[in-house]
Amino acid sequence: MTERGILKKTFPEAIRISWEEVEDILWELFVAMRKSGYSPDVVIGVARGGLAPARILADYLKNKYVCTFQMGHWGDGKNLSDKPKIVFPLPEVDLSHREVLVVDDVSDEGGTMEEVVNYLRDKVGGIRTAVVIDKDITRFKPDFCGRVLKEWGWILFPWSKHEDLLSFTEKVLQITGGVTIEDIVCILEESLSVEIVTSEVEKVLLDMKLAGEVTEDENKVWSLI
Repeated sequence: MTERGILKKTFPEAIRISWEEVEDILWELFVAMRKSGYSPDVVIGVARGGLAPARILADYLKNKYVCTFQMGHWGDGKNLSDKPKIVFPLPEVDLSHREVLVVDDVSDEGGTMEEVVNYLRDKVGGIRTAVVIDKDITRFKPDFCGRVLKEWGWILFPWSKHEDLLSFTEKVLQITGGVTIEDIVCILEESLSVEIVTSEVEKVLLDMKLAGEVTEDENKVWSLI
């Protein structure tokens, strides 16, 4: 298989969502909530992906009470767990008589939201869920959903694009052995099927350079150290 073929198989098809699109989607969620008569007492953003959309929804809902806890597939060790678990728990706050809205950015297979609901069910007076993007394959169906993806794709959200592009750039450098910024942009655009902004890759490479992970030669070729 050619290098380009390997790169194409390495990366998933991606969908890029802008801040403006996120705000429009969340506005539609807010309108749906209002039309249904739903008005939560507290908005809970599941860290990390649910933090930004939870804050925006709280703004639309004119809700001043926002809190969070963190779920993840990792702990103190390097190995990932099969099921998501609590990394940082909910703060010591009495929500036993509160109606809460739990917000996350995406529901992939549904495992995270299932664990979230199980974790909160006995701690709150009532619970409903909302996600920005719901993938059709998920086994968990949220109460409020902004968009449903019929085909699986990697979502490039504005609040996590740097982390995603850093991981993707590292893979490009691993497979190619070293390329220019222009090559990285071209490879990622071709492999992910989305537009990549050069300045975003420049930030990623600077980040990696400051961490002592990459170097640039006289021909402007970047490679891993």
